[in-house]
Amino acid sequence: MCLNPGDILAGRYRIIAQLGRGGFARTYTANDLSRPGNVCVVKEIPFPPSNDPRVLEMARRRFEREASALRRLGNHACIPSLFACFEENNYFYLVQEYVQGAPLSQEELAAGKQWTEQQAIALLREILEILQSVHQENIIHRDLTPSNLIRRQTDRRIVLIDFGAVKEISTFTASSTGEILTSQAIGTSGYMPAEQYNPRSVPQPYNDIYALGIIAIQALTGQRPTNLPQDPQTCEIVWDYSTPDRPALQVSDRFKNILTRMVRFHFQERYQSVSEVLQDLDAIDEQPKSPKPVRFRWPLLGVAGICAGLAIVLLIPRISQPPSPPKPSPEIVGEKTPISERTASPDGVSSGEKLLVQTSALWSKQRGINEFADKNYSEALKLLKQSWREDRRDPETLIYINNALLKAIKADYYTIAIVVPIRRKDDGSILNANLAEELLRGLAQAQTEVNLGLLAANDSNKDFPGQGFLEPKAIKGKGLKVIIADDGNIKSYAVQRANYLVAQPDILAVIGHYTSDMTVATVDIYNQNKLVALSSGSTTEELTRKPRKFFFRTAPTTSIEAEGLVNQLIKVGEKKVAVFYNPNSPFSASLWEEFKKQFEAQGGATLRISNYYDLSKNDFNAEAAIKEVEKTGKTAILVIPDGQVTMAVENALAMIKANGDRNWIVGPWTLYEPRTLEVAKQLKSIEKLGISVFWHPTISFDQKFPVNAEKLWGGPVNTRSALTYDAAKTLIKALEIQPEPSREGMQKTLADPNFKAEGATGIIEFDSKTGNRKNPPKRVAHIVPCSREQFGLTFVPIEFPTAAAAGLKCD
Repeated sequence: MCLNPGDILAGRYRIIAQLGRGGFARTYTANDLSRPGNVCVVKEIPFPPSNDPRVLEMARRRFEREASALRRLGNHACIPSLFACFEENNYFYLVQEYVQGAPLSQEELAAGKQWTEQQAIALLREILEILQSVHQENIIHRDLTPSNLIRRQTDRRIVLIDFGAVKEISTFTASSTGEILTSQAIGTSGYMPAEQYNPRSVPQPYNDIYALGIIAIQALTGQRPTNLPQDPQTCEIVWDYSTPDRPALQVSDRFKNILTRMVRFHFQERYQSVSEVLQDLDAIDEQPKSPKPVRFRWPLLGVAGICAGLAIVLLIPRISQPPSPPKPSPEIVGEKTPISERTASPDGVSSGEKLLVQTSALWSKQRGINEFADKNYSEALKLLKQSWREDRRDPETLIYINNALLKAIKADYYTIAIVVPIRRKDDGSILNANLAEELLRGLAQAQTEVNLGLLAANDSNKDFPGQGFLEPKAIKGKGLKVIIADDGNIKSYAVQRANYLVAQPDILAVIGHYTSDMTVATVDIYNQNKLVALSSGSTTEELTRKPRKFFFRTAPTTSIEAEGLVNQLIKVGEKKVAVFYNPNSPFSASLWEEFKKQFEAQGGATLRISNYYDLSKNDFNAEAAIKEVEKTGKTAILVIPDGQVTMAVENALAMIKANGDRNWIVGPWTLYEPRTLEVAKQLKSIEKLGISVFWHPTISFDQKFPVNAEKLWGGPVNTRSALTYDAAKTLIKALEIQPEPSREGMQKTLADPNFKAEGATGIIEFDSKTGNRKNPPKRVAHIVPCSREQFGLTFVPIEFPTAAAAGLKCD
């Protein structure tokens, strides 16, 4: 919609005037009524025009992710701060700092004006230093143009605005196959490199490097990029030429070479990182030298648009291929053989032939997956290892690397599967790819330990992840293959995945499902088909009351979790608790039942506030709920969101924020995640919050696990990764014990009273009647300051008053 002067958004922002309008969004200046005199910028992005509810939910997920990124980037002095983000009337809104100044496009880079080499270098260096901070956050701008670079009036510094990823939100659509993708390329013609014209391309640093090189060339030549000629054979931009009416540019060879490399047509030939460009700029001799004019006469000045027009037809298939042999990327439109036709596995199941965690795909990963699908395992291994070097936090890549290795070296192996939630539920719950990745990291680390044992000391795979610090240990001389399945936290999907997995005779056990909801929906499928399902996340007591022979779990049950939360509230003197939960969730309802029984047994009182207790409601009002709690006198709060099946986690976080630090709040391990820390950062204090935690690096039973995890992933892992690691170690131990491993043999081994496995969370052994873990871990964590962490806060076990007391280094 078009906002008018005087309109008020979110009851707070009064529109002053429209500031700009593009193909994807409008921007306005506005007054913040809560801070009189404070002018801000409001960016308005329309909902994607699709009737498919999954499209809107994908847009919501991306909007939240980009808003979080902008919030982090706003700490940079040359990037506007993000004040707020919200939805209203089918639009997304971002409220950002207003930067007073003029964009470079209006004055400094106006057509015809030419800069000196020294001026261009200074501009280039200033913007590169901003981009370096942006890229370090794994964010690509994607629409770097003179219009998005503002010369700030107060200090004359360049400020970077208008990130392209936000604009992409309104372009989401569903393909004929049901895939959610972007319908248009994001960027500005002339500044956008050829590979970016493909809407499926994954943003990379070299996209921004190209655009910045074009801006520097525009500064030197005084020509808009669309007016510069291109070689019709190579499609390279020709900018350092002379004609009778255009003298040669006064540019040194070194600087000319830098710019030429920045804007190479093929991205493989460009700089791959900002630091590389800065390094070459630093190498330019500071002593002035006489520039050598280039006297190349360009006869075909009318071909400027030829290559840009052919980019999608000629380049997109070409850039997705390794030089030899040429093979199309699985993500490119028009490929000869779709992946779905090259594999028997259904959508949502892959051992390396499909991209499941689509939010984190790199070009090298996509090409590796394509090679894997074509059974070119050695090439797949090479490309996937390249992707791993570019993104070491991606566990899907590491699992595919392991699987490709087994095929490439023709090793014998055992096969297990894992089921994780990657996609959205149709009812509007938010997809959290991070949740799936947390689960996959634990399994990928255990799988890598096994497969490292297959590599000889002089093996060619010396760059295999984990070399030198993970302890290699093959399973009786064999490796471990992992199949990933996505149940999307949707019961119909979960049932489909379970039915497929039980029909694969080589699969000896399954880790999953994660949530109690999906586990209850599928447990009988595994049990009837005699396939062990070992859950690292399902805690509901419903599975204790009706045990299944082939079901086990490494996570504690809700009675154990309730015990920790009850003890914490009793310890701080709380006598009354109001509950907010999802009554339709097996986990949430079970934890409430166990908590109520134990708390009341110790003399406490529990209550459920009418019309406000259901956290799963889309219209849940956290502010109103807190007010209702306050009417009951001194009352603690128990929030029990489900495992991200509905909006319950978001509503629980809203409760924590609305409460501030007035009432004690306790909650389950579903709240042990970065978003809780992000909410806590917005509060003055957060001393009255306790969250269940079943593992923490400071109290790890296996002290090597958190150290090795940090080396492997380039950062710490959490409870979910530890429990999945333990599930994998449990299955590996069961495979080692059996002379000839089988499905029924796995069940008998795990149920044996003498079975024991060691993991990150402790000794793992099971009650043979229920499949529950014996002596499971239970802890409560709280939040303490730690400046080295992302939000300046971190979780530690509650017995440690500070991060330093827990042994963490935060300075």
